[in-house]
Amino acid sequence: MSITLSYTATTLAGLEEVLERELIEFGATKTNVLVRAVAFDGPPEIIYKVNLWSRVALQVMIRLTTSEVNSSDDIYECTKRIYWDKYFRSSDTFAVHAVVNDNKFINNSLFAALKVKDAVVDQLRERYGFRPSVDKDNPDININVHISRTTMNISLNSTGIPLFKRGYKMSVVASPLNEVLAAGILALSGWNKHVPLFDPFCGSGTILIEGAMMSANVAPGLYRESFGFMRWKDYDRRLWATLLEEAKSAMKFEMPDIIGSDISARAVSYAMDNIQSAGFADFISVKRAAFGDFVPPLEDGYIVTNPPYGVRTENDGLLDLYKKMGEVFKHQFKGFSCWVISSEKEAIDNIGLHACSQKKLFNGPLECRLMGYKMY
Repeated sequence: MSITLSYTATTLAGLEEVLERELIEFGATKTNVLVRAVAFDGPPEIIYKVNLWSRVALQVMIRLTTSEVNSSDDIYECTKRIYWDKYFRSSDTFAVHAVVNDNKFINNSLFAALKVKDAVVDQLRERYGFRPSVDKDNPDININVHISRTTMNISLNSTGIPLFKRGYKMSVVASPLNEVLAAGILALSGWNKHVPLFDPFCGSGTILIEGAMMSANVAPGLYRESFGFMRWKDYDRRLWATLLEEAKSAMKFEMPDIIGSDISARAVSYAMDNIQSAGFADFISVKRAAFGDFVPPLEDGYIVTNPPYGVRTENDGLLDLYKKMGEVFKHQFKGFSCWVISSEKEAIDNIGLHACSQKKLFNGPLECRLMGYKMY
């Protein structure tokens, strides 16, 4: 009889539907889109697949229990009903991270985490004779607690370090684009992985590299050496090795032109370092050039870019830059789809083109708009 378990994968605001589509491709069932997360069911091995293959997930949790809590005693008792020996070895360390929203009995996340920690330690000591130690920096077991009103979910974090930290970045410019956000922007743009891709403000090269990974069908998890589930008591090394071999066999380096440029010599140098680290030195080209001075020899394709805005600029000449962006798109990139993310509404308006699409996203704390323009 097949086993089905319940999970939650987190993501950035605005990428929930992209994540849901990914999860369904991986075999997830009963998906439920939440705020910055998607809940889903699936077989035990899906947690390995999501960590290995997802381009827009941040962390993946297996849900252990959902309970109603109306007091701190409820937190303790509900936690203590979980059979923690299924997950802990006597030598394991652990940490508890809690978030509490709109609960009139408990309004302190640290207090909720402490009650869960006490329940775990007390149960394992009373039933099995060992007391696990807390390690907030590098725990073997990461326990996540989420309390919303009177509902408490307790989960194990299978990921550890968030998935946007792919492992290929050697150097970064100021305010680098998050890898998950870059992959999400490409997915939202509708880029089909087979037409040329150009980023005229390439910075550290994140959009270019994420695009190359998508086109070559490279699993993002191949760049990482470890995940949280590798420390679990039931970690299946053989299954993980099989999934890694399947992922390596699935790579195909038949790629379109992927080209970047940036006015900063340092950014170009950093981008080239990261491209080399990611294994795409033979497939991605980067050139130092001011915007509009370099037009790649492409008949059509996609421009997907993250131009200066917010903390990356003091706004000197920003409106002129965005006005020039619209003119260059219109006159030099006919037949292209052009996608721009920015937090500067006035600057976006200065592009002067009719957007066929716009989507609210967040680049760190900055509320941004992803704008799409079709150059007929």
